[in-house]
Amino acid sequence: MPLVFSNDILTSLRLAPFYVALFLIVGFQLPFWPVWLSFKGLTAEEIGIVLSAPIWAKIIFTPMIAALADYSGRRRAPLVIMSAICFGLFQFYFLADGFWQILILSISIGIFFSSFTALGDNLVLTLSRTQKIDYPRIRLWGSVSFIVAAFWGGQLLSGRSADFVPLMLSAAFLFLFLCCLMLPEVRIIRTETGRKGLRRLLKNSNFMAFLVMAGLIQGSHAILYSSGTLQWQKQGIDDTTIGLLWAEGVIVEIILFAVARRVFSSFTPLRLLVLGGSAGLLRWVVMGIAPELPVLVIIQTLHGVTFAATHLGAMRFIVEKLPVEVSARAQGLYSAISLGLIMGGGLFVSGYLYEAFASGAYFVMAGLCVGALLIGLYLRLSTNKLLH
Repeated sequence: MPLVFSNDILTSLRLAPFYVALFLIVGFQLPFWPVWLSFKGLTAEEIGIVLSAPIWAKIIFTPMIAALADYSGRRRAPLVIMSAICFGLFQFYFLADGFWQILILSISIGIFFSSFTALGDNLVLTLSRTQKIDYPRIRLWGSVSFIVAAFWGGQLLSGRSADFVPLMLSAAFLFLFLCCLMLPEVRIIRTETGRKGLRRLLKNSNFMAFLVMAGLIQGSHAILYSSGTLQWQKQGIDDTTIGLLWAEGVIVEIILFAVARRVFSSFTPLRLLVLGGSAGLLRWVVMGIAPELPVLVIIQTLHGVTFAATHLGAMRFIVEKLPVEVSARAQGLYSAISLGLIMGGGLFVSGYLYEAFASGAYFVMAGLCVGALLIGLYLRLSTNKLLH
């Protein structure tokens, strides 16, 4: 008897490869792209500028691209176009030489690549409004892909020149283009509510408070991301164990995504954000006292809450509190302000904080979570409405 799949399952099977491809690129890029940049002769300062360029591109251009997606009423078509542009532009890296050529390429690709998560998430979440699409279980394949890419990339590079890194990434960008072709199209009819949606979102105090709250919780990871390994090495933890600590956080994140629908079904978006902020407050206070390894192993399990619960709360806030015709713009602003401006600002100052306070810099991150929880209290008490 042949197997018969429901439309919801078939749709999910078309969506999951997008996240696999997207985080395959990230999993190759984060660990190995700096190696290639150094191979090309860039200094540490120049590498930092090149790596930060996509973050600034996200802040400026993602809201614009998201607004165009809302204006067109389509979600798949922009992703297909952007993936084709990114793949085409990436081929110029094989000819690029010197800091300025590489920087221009990084900015050019970053303009489009920085919008993929916002538009991809929005496509899946828009489908979830009318179909039984489990966003967390689809999104978890991105986290799985990241772990596999980071490990597999190291295996691929073993015994090879750093000049092999662009080949890996070029293949990953081609894979992303093919996966975008597989995505189902979403068509949204423009209504009066959607007109001037970007301006209305920016003027809405509750929505802006939500962006800052989510951004403070996600931005509180800045010391961990920039200096966590340095601090653990300073405590005498060996590199293998450090790698396992990083992997532990992502694995817990995957588990939480897998069980999110069942575990958090009764949670409102705001409760999820408060949960993420509360877990962050506990996590960073403990990290600030530079705990021994057994405590670190326990406290790293909170990554599934500080990152994943916050992210799910933000996604559900956009789905449940905003009309669909402005959802891409809302997603774009979340990406630009919460994950771009606030997270990027946190990463920018994190080095100075760690240099000044060492592990004590985590107490500043705990302070960000306190600020987020205060904003959560404001949202809980607020009578202001969103755009419904």
